[in-house]
Amino acid sequence: MKVALDLRPRALIESQKRRIDLPRILLLVSCALFLASGAISLGLSFVSYRSLLTDVARLEGSLELQTIQNARMANELQRLVQVEKLYTDALKLLQEELPALEFMEALERTLPSGVWMRSVSISPGRVSLQGSAVNENDVVEFAKGLLDAPVVATVDFPVTTRVSREGRSLVDFTLSCRIRDFASAALSNGAVEVVAP
Repeated sequence: MKVALDLRPRALIESQKRRIDLPRILLLVSCALFLASGAISLGLSFVSYRSLLTDVARLEGSLELQTIQNARMANELQRLVQVEKLYTDALKLLQEELPALEFMEALERTLPSGVWMRSVSISPGRVSLQGSAVNENDVVEFAKGLLDAPVVATVDFPVTTRVSREGRSLVDFTLSCRIRDFASAALSNGAVEVVAP
C-alpha cells in the first residue's frame, strides 16, 4: 500500500485548490456549446424535414388536382371541337345552299304565267337563265321582277330571239344576273346547275 504525503504548507495547498483551471473550464464550455449547437441543428433539421414533407404532400395533391383538371380540360376541348365542327358544317351548308334556294324562291315568285325556264345555271355571284316566253313583254316583266328580289343585285338586258315551235310563235331568251355579295362568298365551293327537260 502506498501513501502520498504532501509536505507543503497548508496555506499553499489551499491556495492551489482555490485556483481556477481556465483551460479545463474552456474545454467544458466548448463541449457544452458544441452539444447545444448540435441539438439545435438537429431540432431545426427535424422541423425543416417535417415542413418539406408537408410541402411534398401539398405539391403531390396539387399535381393530382392538376392532372384531373387537365383530363377534364382535354375532354371539354374535344367536346368544343365537335361543337365547332357541327357549327362549321351547318354554316357551310347554309352558305352553299341558302343563296341558291333564295334565288330559286325569287325565280318562282317572279315567273309570269307566259314564261317558262329551260335551264338555270348558278355559279359564284352569277346566274344564267335560258327560257321561252309567249312574247317579249313577259320577258321584260320577268327581268323587272327579278331585279326587285333582294337576293339579285343586277339583271342584264335579256337577249331574245323569235322562234316558231309546233306552229306557235315563241320568244327564246337568255338572261344573266348578278347575285349579291353574300352569295358570292357562299357559292365559292362550286357551281349549281338546274336544267329542265
